[in-house]
Amino acid sequence: MSRATGRHRTATRIRLTDRRRRVGIGITAAAALAAALLSAPAFAGTTVSPSEAGSPPVVRQNGVTVTAATGAQFYYRTANNITNANNTAFTDQTQGGFLLTKAFGRACVGNNTAVGGKNNSPRDTITVTDPNNVVVASKVSPVRNVNAGGAPAANPQPAPNDSNYLGDFPGTGGTHGFSFPVDLTGKPAGIYTVTTVTENKVKTDTSAVQGTCQTGYPSPTNNKVAVLGAQTSTTTFEYRPWQNTFTDVFAGGKVFANVVPSEFQFTVGGQTSAIYGAGYQRFFSLPDATTFMLPSDPATCAADPSTCLPVAAHPCDPAAGCTPRLMTIAKNQGVDKLLGIFDLKTKAFVAGANINGTERVLMSLGTENDALYHDLLVKLAAAAAAQGIDLWSLLATKIRLATGDNELTLSLLNGLQIAPSDAKGLQIISDTTVQAGVILDIYANLGSTTCATNSTSSANAPLKYTPTAGSGYTVTRTALPSVPAVGPLAAIASGPVYHITGKFTGGSSTASAVIGVDTAADQPNGYPVWLSPFTGIHAASPKTMDFLGTASWTASETSLGSLGCFTVDFMLGTGVAIYNNSLPVGFGTLLSPAFDATPASDQLNAQIDSAVQTVVTTVSANPVVSGVLNTLLASLPLPV
Repeated sequence: MSRATGRHRTATRIRLTDRRRRVGIGITAAAALAAALLSAPAFAGTTVSPSEAGSPPVVRQNGVTVTAATGAQFYYRTANNITNANNTAFTDQTQGGFLLTKAFGRACVGNNTAVGGKNNSPRDTITVTDPNNVVVASKVSPVRNVNAGGAPAANPQPAPNDSNYLGDFPGTGGTHGFSFPVDLTGKPAGIYTVTTVTENKVKTDTSAVQGTCQTGYPSPTNNKVAVLGAQTSTTTFEYRPWQNTFTDVFAGGKVFANVVPSEFQFTVGGQTSAIYGAGYQRFFSLPDATTFMLPSDPATCAADPSTCLPVAAHPCDPAAGCTPRLMTIAKNQGVDKLLGIFDLKTKAFVAGANINGTERVLMSLGTENDALYHDLLVKLAAAAAAQGIDLWSLLATKIRLATGDNELTLSLLNGLQIAPSDAKGLQIISDTTVQAGVILDIYANLGSTTCATNSTSSANAPLKYTPTAGSGYTVTRTALPSVPAVGPLAAIASGPVYHITGKFTGGSSTASAVIGVDTAADQPNGYPVWLSPFTGIHAASPKTMDFLGTASWTASETSLGSLGCFTVDFMLGTGVAIYNNSLPVGFGTLLSPAFDATPASDQLNAQIDSAVQTVVTTVSANPVVSGVLNTLLASLPLPV
């Protein structure tokens, strides 16, 4: 991709092999007296690597190596021939000529720019400029160790002086050219230009020893004369780094994707796919306040996005200026297959990937959440795999929230997408918090104690659950009347009233008021209250929970033999929850037979129902919340 510019473009037609043949002829005394100036040096080309084939080549990495295959050279006359002043020859390195030349003071040497210093050495200067013509790197050819037969670069490089030689030398042996790294980290994408200025040196005087060094080279059309001036060549490459990188939380692979231009590549199990362009990716916009929950079935989602996208999502054409939030990739043919959905904002994704038969599910909870859950997930995955259990299957297990005609599904994976708060500042010492509204709670733990296999859910009688390992949920259906299905949240705000307590020892515990009120103990104000999602979803990692309200829930314990007991509890409910309660009074006390619950039951139930309806009405009326509410209810065929 090199081209010569300026007045000396014809020099590029001279091939390196031609020059070497002529140099070989000139080593005899007869040829030295009869030959003219050697042909001009060829541009072997300045290259950039690694790069992808293209016009211009494409660079993805944030670091490349620029290489000049050959460098500038020195030409001089071997004798003072009065009858033909242009008779010259070039002493070849194979004779040890350069060493001899330097010893006799014939060479053009020096890179000393001080006043009175010698600065005559041949040299190459390579400059790399970005799309805005800003110089990002510049390098002058190194000083060569001319006392070594192969004339490699001196190490360490000497300070500028009168005898340094920065040029190349003829012949096929030794070390030619030079290279240097260029760091593109943080640099703009686009077309970069690599400019090589070659300053060959010639002595055109008839006095071989005392001749004057000038910048030039033997003419390619008349090798008895020198063409004065430097030679310039340029080459270009396109820096097109991956705009988005999605990393599997289990380190099983990565997906690289660009939005404009539309293209992607992925890795699985140490293998790398080809790069694929437009035709497989689809993009969708989503309001900033809208949350997105990963689907349990990435293949179906990628093939038909309508099965998993929030109702607020709309097709988005990035080439027309639309900024997408979600991306699907559906490539299901050939040796490389990838089916998945990707959140361009959080980098959460789930995808089925296959390269040459190496297949696995790649997933991430997002950059922030992966940092929180990575160690736990890796530990659980290893323990589950030892027992023949696929952790992905557990994470993809759906929780069904149904009222008969209307239905909403969530998965354990969705629950893990909610990250704990990282608030800083003056904090209330007590970590007791209260949440009211639509509450999501999830607990996963691999304990050291043994347990018996034990599981049930709100979809199965007898609507209660007691753990055997000493941690997790304890669920009791109360004697309070069931809440009727009323309002837009009927699917999750109706049904039996449960008393659910949680003891969360080790593992991962996450509690969040998805829609509602949350008194946050870690907030730097006198009376910390979150009205979610005005300030985003606030999530906590409680050690205990005391919940009263309606809920869809599942609780399970799985024995992993000597590895311990694997506990997974999940709850999406509407009511009130107290976390890390340090007082002896809780909902269990209020529901105790020691209290006269008969007249209070209806009143308490009415108060709970009223509180829930107030929260739902207040929050739903705010336009900021509408996106979250629509997302939560996207799967419900609500009546008009």
